Amino acid sequence: MKKDLPSVYANPINKEIRNNNDIYYGKKEEVRSSSKGNVYDKINQIFASVHHVYKSNVRIHTRNGEIKTTIVGKSGNFLLCLNGDKINMLDIVDIERI
Repeated sequence: MKKDLPSVYANPINKEIRNNNDIYYGKKEEVRSSSKGNVYDKINQIFASVHHVYKSNVRIHTRNGEIKTTIVGKSGNFLLCLNGDKINMLDIVDIERI
């Protein structure tokens, strides 16, 4: 029971194909909408520093003001301080080691 299959019509291509040559760049510079990534990078740099063995003295600028404290670790979205305080990382605008 062998049936002959119909032949397939293929339209001939008579033009040059340049699929990957036409590229549009809207903006070449990188645009960041939020500086939260920078804050998280700064926090990770503080903890990865050779100067951070157990604790680091930092100045934290938050939405509510400035805090000078000693941080010892992080848990979830919180920085843990030596005096027992927790600082929410979402509230941090800038952080620097002093």
